[in-house]
Amino acid sequence: MKIYTEIIYSWNEERGELVQESSKSYDYDGPLTLCNDTTTPIGQSSAQTRPQPMQYPSNLTSFAADNWIHFQGYSFKNPSRLTLDIAMYLPGGALGTSYKSEYESVGLGQAGAFGGKIISALRNSGGGLDLQKLMDITTGTTSALASEGLTPTLLKGAERLDALQAGTKTIMERAEGAVLNPFLVVAYKGPSDMRTHDFDFQMLPQDEAESETCMKIVKAFKKAMLPSHAGGDSPTAPSMLFGYPDTFKITFFIDGRTTKGTNPMFNIGKSVLTACELNYDTENVPLFFDGTQNPVSINMKLSFMETEVMHRGKVDRGM
Repeated sequence: MKIYTEIIYSWNEERGELVQESSKSYDYDGPLTLCNDTTTPIGQSSAQTRPQPMQYPSNLTSFAADNWIHFQGYSFKNPSRLTLDIAMYLPGGALGTSYKSEYESVGLGQAGAFGGKIISALRNSGGGLDLQKLMDITTGTTSALASEGLTPTLLKGAERLDALQAGTKTIMERAEGAVLNPFLVVAYKGPSDMRTHDFDFQMLPQDEAESETCMKIVKAFKKAMLPSHAGGDSPTAPSMLFGYPDTFKITFFIDGRTTKGTNPMFNIGKSVLTACELNYDTENVPLFFDGTQNPVSINMKLSFMETEVMHRGKVDRGM
């Protein structure tokens, strides 16, 4: 959906009507509110109130050419319920991501010497390889190794004795000047971790009102990342359970337009907020607006982790 921030019309004498000359707009895919009920978002019951949209700086979305990040928090138990709606400027380092896959080297030992033959035999026999056939392959391979002389036999014997007398294996290897082939292979283990994304925001509010908004933004992120704990303050009946924190939808806006579905770089999947670091010093000096406790400077570092592993299909979808 397009949100228009400016539309300019002029009167055309020949046509006798207003003609649009230019317009400024940006794409928006966030929640909507009915005009006759400003507290009830579409798709929610009247008992659920929409969170107050907030942004920094205060004029962030006023210009169609601006770049920013849209954070939307959702209840874990009720994914359709919006709990946080915040737009922030695009900080340096925000457009970085990483993809990880885990491999490990595995030593196959003697099995590596005849493993290929077993696979070939299984394929040729349709998976019906019998014990006699396996013994024939093993015996044939052992005979082939015998061409290397007595050394392999000595090293294997020393390897077995090493469990009883530590150092036997090393002594024999030095004596023969050789080591057994470990038949190393690289084995794929799968995705090693979820992707993480960090954002470092330096907020320098221009006045007391903007500072209050910044503090509300900080509070909203803190609440969204922490669990609920009903009865946690009761000394007689503390709660035994924590409620799951919120999940996040994070969207980039470039030149005032959402990158969802069109981003040639990457999009961020469903995430959770794992860390929120805050510093209210201004050049190591605490400063506040006159007569208030509203800080002049707020540094907020947010760390997010995606909740699903990456695969090729997600790359095709712009992740």
